[in-house]
Amino acid sequence: MVRAMGEPAKPKVPRGPNAERRASTRAKILAAGVKCLAEFGYAATSTPLVAKMAKVSRGSLLHQFPTKVDLILAVAEHAWLIQRDYVRAEVAKRPTGREQFIGGVQAVWKGLQLPEAIALMEVMIAARSDAELAERYDAFADAREAGVSRTRRRMAIGQLGAPEHFSEVDAMAHLTSAALRGLALETVFIGRPTDSAAKVLALLEDMRRRFADEVEAEQAKAEDV
Repeated sequence: MVRAMGEPAKPKVPRGPNAERRASTRAKILAAGVKCLAEFGYAATSTPLVAKMAKVSRGSLLHQFPTKVDLILAVAEHAWLIQRDYVRAEVAKRPTGREQFIGGVQAVWKGLQLPEAIALMEVMIAARSDAELAERYDAFADAREAGVSRTRRRMAIGQLGAPEHFSEVDAMAHLTSAALRGLALETVFIGRPTDSAAKVLALLEDMRRRFADEVEAEQAKAEDV
């Protein structure tokens, strides 16, 4: 309908709050970044490809992530949070106490098979050869490790009731993560089949079970005194 002379123009109906649109665009970009890293690797991941996979304009992507490294680190943080929450949820499915401590091995292993975990490994390996990424990766890794350390402390207290054994729990959790990450690099990341995966998991679980037994025996002895 033609607007009469002097009639005020009707305001345009907004497509939605800017903050919501921005958050929605960011979520699409981060999800596409994970998919791109997991399927094509770090070298092939680029801002134009991620924008295409996210079905957003490259300008929209660059508005939020001006450089590839900005994008990669944001994707790494996003992927880490998803992997962390997945592992926590898997652990929480088990009875509290020692069963959660022992079951952490399977939970971490399942978490390492997520696309987000593969994306994270791509970023970690790329930091070795990409100077710009390496310069900023340490801060991300340090922050992540600080969060992991807090989780391990809660593990020593909540799952074993043994805060005095935090350093041992911390070392054991570190060993578990390192061993399973290496196993994931072989089987999930590279795709090389291995028959030893079940044996490695069983060995790590047995190690945790023995440790839990020692802690319980020590606590029982202290109560008898």
